[in-house]
Amino acid sequence: MTTYDERAGIEIRSNWDRERGLTDDQAEAFRSEILDFISDSSQHMAYLMTRRKDGREIMRPVSTFVEDWIVGTMTQDVQPKTEHVRRDPVVGYLWVGSEDREEYPGGRWNPKCVWMQGRAELVTDQSEVDAFYARREKATGGGRMHPPEETLYLIRTTPEYVRAEGWAGMHGIVYRDFP
Repeated sequence: MTTYDERAGIEIRSNWDRERGLTDDQAEAFRSEILDFISDSSQHMAYLMTRRKDGREIMRPVSTFVEDWIVGTMTQDVQPKTEHVRRDPVVGYLWVGSEDREEYPGGRWNPKCVWMQGRAELVTDQSEVDAFYARREKATGGGRMHPPEETLYLIRTTPEYVRAEGWAGMHGIVYRDFP
């Protein structure tokens, strides 16, 4: 039996069709919704993935501020993630939504989620860090929450790959090009 997934624009003939990724043209229709999701911290919990010296990954919850796909996260100069980014600038972010997805009936917990892999830059120039804080405070109302005696750096990540799930049924949405 063949059905048609209106939101994704895909004809469903098999189980694989329910899960296959969208074409670039189909994915483009969801780009602004996905950017809005990762930009709104009330909709998700964010995690940063870095690599230890021995190559093993580690994830930790972080706050993010997204400006046109560029992700900013504050870090203290003494935090392990600071050294991890210095050593290996390839990082990942995972945003996990706070609401269940409709296509999973019966109360199964399966929220929207976005995975981003990108190249991080550790910004140590305090005037750039302060400018970031000013932009974030203007946009969100949240200013500097760390004591002034702490040295803070900015992890500024440019995306190279994004995969989102939960916007088009079970279909994955992938972006590799960013304006």
